[in-house]
Amino acid sequence: MVFAAYADTGYNILLLLHIVAVIAAFAPTAVNPLLERHLARNGGEATLQSWAGFAHDYTKKIVMGSLVVALITGILMIVVSDEVIEFSDTWISLSFLVWFAIAGVVSGMVGKGQRLVAAGDAKGREVLAKAGPIVLVLLLVMLYLMIFKPGA
Repeated sequence: MVFAAYADTGYNILLLLHIVAVIAAFAPTAVNPLLERHLARNGGEATLQSWAGFAHDYTKKIVMGSLVVALITGILMIVVSDEVIEFSDTWISLSFLVWFAIAGVVSGMVGKGQRLVAAGDAKGREVLAKAGPIVLVLLLVMLYLMIFKPGA
């Protein structure tokens, strides 16, 4: 028995989970730079370090977990799409590449920056200042691929 077919209820449930996972993974990317600047100006070093510790834990558990859920649900949507979507589609191959780039930047740069700030090292803020825009650009590329499906 097939769990779902393209655009059926099962497929749409996977799509919903996929979208929710992406929101959970990327919402901090938009909010954290603003919060970090506010805390650096108004909260003092201890507050900034405490926030960075929390942000690092959130990144490790929620953001990375959400990225994995987005990957798994994306793969499942391809599998159940009745060959409407195939792994050989250009936009799918590029999406995998961008996903690995995002996961690398989040786990490497964002995680490292948050750890450094939590430890009181000001260089962590520089790392975060570079990582945030990279992740946002990669997210925009991913959204372009998902919406316009080049090569499909």
